[in-house]
Amino acid sequence: MLSHAPLFLALRYLRPKRSFVSIITLISVLGVMLGVGVLVVVMSVFKGWQVEFKKLLLGFEPHVVLMQDARFTGELPPGMTPPPRSNWRDVLKQMQAHPGVVAATPMAEGMVAARFDGSDPEGVELFGLREGVENALLMKLSKHLLEGQFNLKDNNIIITDKLAKKLGVKLGDTLSIIASDTIRQMIRDLRAAEEESDPAKASAARGEITVLPQDLTITAIVRADTAGERCYAPLNIAQELFNLESDVSGIEIELSDPGKANGFANQLYDSQTLPPDWNLRTWASTHGAMLQSVENQQSLMWFLLFFIMLVAAICVMNTTITVTVQKRREIGILTALGGRAGQIIAIFLAQAGIVALMGIVLGLLGGMTVLHFRNDLRDWIAQSTGRDIFPQDIYFLSGIPSQIHLADLGSICGLAVVLCLLAALVPAWFAAKVDPAVALRD
Repeated sequence: MLSHAPLFLALRYLRPKRSFVSIITLISVLGVMLGVGVLVVVMSVFKGWQVEFKKLLLGFEPHVVLMQDARFTGELPPGMTPPPRSNWRDVLKQMQAHPGVVAATPMAEGMVAARFDGSDPEGVELFGLREGVENALLMKLSKHLLEGQFNLKDNNIIITDKLAKKLGVKLGDTLSIIASDTIRQMIRDLRAAEEESDPAKASAARGEITVLPQDLTITAIVRADTAGERCYAPLNIAQELFNLESDVSGIEIELSDPGKANGFANQLYDSQTLPPDWNLRTWASTHGAMLQSVENQQSLMWFLLFFIMLVAAICVMNTTITVTVQKRREIGILTALGGRAGQIIAIFLAQAGIVALMGIVLGLLGGMTVLHFRNDLRDWIAQSTGRDIFPQDIYFLSGIPSQIHLADLGSICGLAVVLCLLAALVPAWFAAKVDPAVALRD
């Protein structure tokens, strides 16, 4: 009988009764349920955000970009020659033949100012790409098309819906594009003209300052929330805008395995494959701060939510303390009948374990329900309070993501059980040390 007593008595103490113990037990179950439910929801959303953010970056960001140093245009001392400059076409052929490279195509990139029909100019990053089936980046970008045709021929430009809204443009409209370097050069020329002491020379210098924008027709609009905020134009147009002549800004590379981008970069550096006037960046290094921020926030949330679970464990401890006080006489009888201290402790540990399991099951059900209706709840909260709890401008996603991993669920459930058992162990140990004579006399 004593061998089955711990589980039997633990179940008996948990039977619903109209008593203070039943209320405390219910509060303990609710505490564990809330702790587990909150952990499931928050960790699933953070894991989903991390996964979806990586997918989002890989959906529009080149895996690796090789960049050539800018051409030297300054004055050299007598007898010195400009540093040697490698031919980007040779580097392109070399990268196309490299193992693991799916596609390698030349590109030109830079900042431009876009303006339409008297509107204020908007600064935006522009990529000049070569059209063709060998350009894997274009294949990725075409999946984010909202309207129009992904046509990078002639004087065309592809913009985002966010930029289209700012400028008030639609398909077929013509934008005036000016490169940021051209604007800076114009400002320098104006300052030089203002500093000219001779009014005639100053007037002549101002008259020579001309800025001719490039007129480009909008042929397609892509989603900014999934394709980034870049604009795209034909390579030859970008070369003209950025004064590259026949050069390029770099070479964009698509890999068969994007996760090996950093390893690919290290391999190029270690083997000294790249000429000295070239460097590179990967999709992970470009957005490394954001990716690291996501991981740091996830670790911080684990730390904060641990205390929620700790509060639930304290509720279980209060229940165990109350039961040990009320059942002091029964504990004395069990001890007098030969019950060992381990069996007495097992009674209350079993009770805490049952409370923990009940709270875990209810918490998992509640957490899964919240995750299922997460976007509906977000819309309801936004309508009720006027505040978006998951703004797209910050998280780059139109909906709340969710990614449930069995390992995370196992960690959450294991943490709940361990904390509850540890919380019940202290009062159970003191209850087992009670002198049976004193307990029966009390």
